[in-house]
Amino acid sequence: MSIPYPDDVDEGDSDGVRPGWQPDPERPGYERWFDGSDLIGPAEKEPGPFSAFSPAVTRSMRPGPNRDAARARASIIAVLLGFVLQQFAAARALPVPGLEPTGVVLLALMISASAAIITAVFAARALRRAPRLGGRGISSLALGIAVVLGLAPVLLLVAIAVGGGL
Repeated sequence: MSIPYPDDVDEGDSDGVRPGWQPDPERPGYERWFDGSDLIGPAEKEPGPFSAFSPAVTRSMRPGPNRDAARARASIIAVLLGFVLQQFAAARALPVPGLEPTGVVLLALMISASAAIITAVFAARALRRAPRLGGRGISSLALGIAVVLGLAPVLLLVAIAVGGGL
């Protein structure tokens, strides 16, 4: 455990140190998440001093022991794949036997919207837990991607439903 810096002190903590990444005493050059009383979660390599991002940004992009942040990070791939699927369906480059092109587009929109909603739920839950378990940066990124790439299919599906279908 390291000595707390003035901005690490929180009046609610009994020992004066709030949760965050701390050096791992068992593995030099690595750090683990400190939950306020114990080091938990997997060890991560300390950010390099000359990396593209600051150490604080690098640490915030790690999910740490926050399972919802890890799920949100993995769900980013599903949202991106859903977006690509929409593009192929809209270009009619994805023929599905027994389904008209309009049906393929609707199916792609539903898959993409579902992936975005699931990602947004995991990211929102992860952000609620981030002060205690970390993963604020990756959760914020996942939520942003889910909203930007998932808002269009959700709105299109709502418009279709409100308009009475095709």
